[in-house]
Amino acid sequence: MATNLIPEELQALINQYLTDGIMTEKERQVILRKAEGMGLDRDEIDLYLDAEVQKIDQVTNAAIRKQKGKACPYCGKSVPQLADKCPHCGEDITAEASEELQEIFENLEDALINMKSRTDYAKNKAIVERYARKARMYYGGNPKIQKLLEEVNAEMKQAQMNAVLGYAKDSSLSAFQGIINSIKKSSKHIWFWVVAPLVLALFLIVLGSITGLEAFVWIGVIILCMMFFVGMAFLGIFFKW
Repeated sequence: MATNLIPEELQALINQYLTDGIMTEKERQVILRKAEGMGLDRDEIDLYLDAEVQKIDQVTNAAIRKQKGKACPYCGKSVPQLADKCPHCGEDITAEASEELQEIFENLEDALINMKSRTDYAKNKAIVERYARKARMYYGGNPKIQKLLEEVNAEMKQAQMNAVLGYAKDSSLSAFQGIINSIKKSSKHIWFWVVAPLVLALFLIVLGSITGLEAFVWIGVIILCMMFFVGMAFLGIFFKW
């Protein structure tokens, strides 16, 4: 509900109750009853009050954060705005420390992204470990840094697993492609068409004997029989039997 739709008398009452930044339930009910007496929708006024209270809360929180100042990059605790030394851990608060911490964040993020994309995996893994070690050494007392390092370790493990699986997949594809290429090259020779069926038949017979699957044995025997008859036919043609 827009402010210009609130009667001045009701708005003045709302402002009066919000002077201390708090609206009690009793004050809210008084406003709602007065709004109903003016012919206004009770639910709309209730939502308007929620919005006004939320605005005050936001302003109050911003003022509290400004009063508390900044967070110490070493221990993560609140430091007064103009303080040069953290009253909690005793470390000097300098612009260089904040800049170095920001640099660590950025480099960790970039290296993790490159690790996940498998771009120069080993190099980026070393970069992640170097900046993680630096963050732990100098800023390990900061709870946010501790949480960050936990997430970095988890993501590194996942990236390492993905890299291993990816390399295994690539190796398998390369090996399979090599076998296919070897078969293509060998198929150009006559001996391939003699040895390949013989090896296949013997393999099926042995496999069927071990597993007890007679079907494999019979297939192997049929292949051997076919090779025998084809071989006899070629010999007959060659020697003109």
